[in-house]
Amino acid sequence: MYKSILAVSEGGPDAAMSFRLAARIAVLFDAIVDAVHFSEARRGDADIALQSMPFLKTDSDTRLEGRARESERAYRELIASLKGATFSGSGLTRARLVAMGRESSLLLLGRPGTDPENIAPGTVHAALYECARPVVIAPPHPGHRPMSSVVVAWNGSAQAARAVGYALPFLARAENVTILVAGAAPDTVGTPFLVRTLGRHGIAAAVETMDPGDVSGRTRGRALLDYTRERGSGLLVMGAYGHGGLSNFLGLGGATAKVIASCPVPLLLAH
Repeated sequence: MYKSILAVSEGGPDAAMSFRLAARIAVLFDAIVDAVHFSEARRGDADIALQSMPFLKTDSDTRLEGRARESERAYRELIASLKGATFSGSGLTRARLVAMGRESSLLLLGRPGTDPENIAPGTVHAALYECARPVVIAPPHPGHRPMSSVVVAWNGSAQAARAVGYALPFLARAENVTILVAGAAPDTVGTPFLVRTLGRHGIAAAVETMDPGDVSGRTRGRALLDYTRERGSGLLVMGAYGHGGLSNFLGLGGATAKVIASCPVPLLLAH
């Protein structure tokens, strides 16, 4: 059960994304939200540039202060009225953020992207790789779609298994749970065992298959998004695949990166 939710904001549009969904999930599970504003200090060449042109530093400091205020404003508007809610402002280090994540039941972040005002991919990367907890990515416009219909992307991997385990509280509340097996025969990836295990938790799951063909990871991700949208799902659950570096978006595989960047509904991930 989720009892302690860490909602992270960097003070851009992600503040409303993360905090709104955190409040919604807190009500569902009678949980407490710890909201934080997180912003990493500039390093390297950026630091040198700011030192050589003080007027840029003033402008940068003003923007960072504005983003911290936006996080606090979103907290007051969306979370402060909830039982036990807390807010931590500026000064949070990456190490402390990770420690708080490890001590929480669930992490909530707004969608990362190329817009510099959105949460940084590196923050999502740290949440996925270092916190050892489920991470939920909030879409910009989730609407009021209930989480009563859940799609689980299943391929029998360790990451998918962790995601299913982390998602059990959502699955137990759902009216419809679909196990979607893409590009494989269900029996070859242990789907019958998964259905049996979920049944022991009182969760009746249907199994469907999808064959996206021999295509790129991004195309597979797009097919999964299309399926989720067509099913009217309120939550997508999947493993986060990739490696520890940042040679591509989040250091994740093409399918995972595509889903993170474009999922129209809340997305629960586990690495």
